[in-house]
Amino acid sequence: MKKISRIDLADYVSPEQIIQGIIRQVSDLPIPVPIDDLALMLDITEIKGLETEGFEGGLLTDVNKSEGIILFNQASPFQRRRFTIGHELAHFLCPLHIPPKNGMFRCSADDMRLISAREVHRASAMEVEANHFAASLLMPLPHFRKDLRLHKGADIEYILELARRYETSKEATACRYVDVQDEPCTVVVSHRGTVLRFYRGEDFPFIDLNPGDPIPSGSLTAMTNLTLGVVSDQEERDGSLWLSVQRGRRAPTIYEQVFPQRDGYRLTLITLADDPEEVEEDERLVESWTPRFKR
Repeated sequence: MKKISRIDLADYVSPEQIIQGIIRQVSDLPIPVPIDDLALMLDITEIKGLETEGFEGGLLTDVNKSEGIILFNQASPFQRRRFTIGHELAHFLCPLHIPPKNGMFRCSADDMRLISAREVHRASAMEVEANHFAASLLMPLPHFRKDLRLHKGADIEYILELARRYETSKEATACRYVDVQDEPCTVVVSHRGTVLRFYRGEDFPFIDLNPGDPIPSGSLTAMTNLTLGVVSDQEERDGSLWLSVQRGRRAPTIYEQVFPQRDGYRLTLITLADDPEEVEEDERLVESWTPRFKR
């Protein structure tokens, strides 16, 4: 792998620019990305595991960020540790990421899952940027998009295959998959019948659920006879189970696919069986043929 230094990234400010700079400079970047080696090239002096329940990751640095030490939760799975290292590297490389105090970032597991934040909450916004940076570095867009083109249609089996290839967690891979996949889709993470979070593709209809809501009754995900560790077939369901549908409008048909995991966790992929534009066109046709009588 080609060497890189922080001097090569000196003109870049935003996380997106820094990622593009790394990919441009390291043209032979291998997959899975050797995140530890990259961090050490970029003035991280040590990557250290700690036994702690207080945080998932941390960054120790000085005011000028001349060098840094990345900390990660030693009890976390290997794939999550890789994401943590990428996350903390973002805090180190982004000039606008200023640690709240004492030159240290302390990042919780919840911080590592943030995908949006209000602009007024600068601390949360930095965590969102660091998460995006870690995903973009571990699953570089040119490589990831090329891999997606090798497989037609959205499928949990392929998400799991990509997670193995990139050595990333299933959830982080699913989130990246939803962002890059051409086919509109959404991934829902649930635990023992309760929604934990979901990742909705930009062109996918609004999901009528919030974290803490029960899984919709009648959905494939709510079924109790699914085999642990085996990805289900994609089954058709009425879209109104999951989607927010305006009164008087027809709910699109969806496909639902589920991956049951240990301890009651489930990963659900939802795709559209109907083209949203065709649904709207059908509704316009029905409306145009509806008789209107004068009073």
